[in-house]
Amino acid sequence: MIRILKATVVAVAVCIIIGTGIQTSIPMPGYAVLMLDDMDRTYLAPSCIDEWQRRPSNSFALLRRSTANEARQNNYKPDPVCRETGAFIEDGPSLSGLVLMKIGIPWPTQHYWWDAPYRTEEGAVIYPKPRPVGLLYSN
Repeated sequence: MIRILKATVVAVAVCIIIGTGIQTSIPMPGYAVLMLDDMDRTYLAPSCIDEWQRRPSNSFALLRRSTANEARQNNYKPDPVCRETGAFIEDGPSLSGLVLMKIGIPWPTQHYWWDAPYRTEEGAVIYPKPRPVGLLYSN
């Protein structure tokens, strides 16, 4: 009986150790504020705006504020340069961390750029809805 218990403890420990090396990712939620380029039908993360403005262009293009849901509904594509920076997906907890969160053990939360408050054109500050702790979602 003790051999079985020891083997079980060792197996669980090995799984936890291996699971710490497997990263998960959190996709951008639908409420994330993006900038849309209507000329190219692409969207940018706020962190990519400075780089976008420095690109040479043959046409005059403006960006407008929107959400990821609107960009998806209108079939906008992510800006290729911005996508390469990893702006539209964030690293989540390790696989072991995800399992521990699912069974109720608290895990440190991370704050992503899409959960930051932002200001509208009218001056109002918008605070996005809080992200559920430990859940991965796409909307």
